[in-house]
Amino acid sequence: MEPLELKTYPIATMRHIVRASSKQDIDRKLTRYGYGFTSEGWGSARKYTITALPNASDCFRIFCVFTLGLSPQTDFRKFRDFIFYFMANDDFNWRPNEMMEEYMRNEGRAISRQTIAGYKSKLKELGFFACAGEFVYYKVFKYYGVQTHEIISPEEYKRAWRLYWEWREIHPEENSIPAYSYMYSKFGGVPRKQRRMEANAFYRKEINELFNLASESILEEVAE
Repeated sequence: MEPLELKTYPIATMRHIVRASSKQDIDRKLTRYGYGFTSEGWGSARKYTITALPNASDCFRIFCVFTLGLSPQTDFRKFRDFIFYFMANDDFNWRPNEMMEEYMRNEGRAISRQTIAGYKSKLKELGFFACAGEFVYYKVFKYYGVQTHEIISPEEYKRAWRLYWEWREIHPEENSIPAYSYMYSKFGGVPRKQRRMEANAFYRKEINELFNLASESILEEVAE
């Protein structure tokens, strides 16, 4: 569904835009998506006049459903929050799902890692983003029982795994578990790496529109 403007539309045009055939279905969809409107005339001569546009949150929802193909049952507030942080914060979009979950929880906008995984899959499916950027290196460790993450250098990452393989060479008869524990104790955590997700320039227009709508919705919410 393309955005409507403050003007008058013949019913044939309105049917095409809102993807509905009867007057009742058109009225229902316009109301559901936050448009103010009037209509007059009969049959194929009926005309619709848009008198008010949806708020920012409804505009975001309309774009997600009709342009991106998201389910109308999607929690659009959570998806909006994810999109805003994912596109606005370079320290966020490289993170694996559990780190994103931790970050969003600390921001007071909790989203489960399973939901985050679904959002990332949708962005990949649309062709908007792909894991094609440079690696970010980090370590994972427990701090007073809480899983914590810390950025490290590529050299530190290599050094940690060197500890692991050195132990394996000295103790070839052992399995990997003692070597893993040795690395963890010496390095102070588990070394990991994650590629940044990069935007597809071919979809730059759609990506920018998605981010702008998410931003406007958040600003509207804050201003209330």
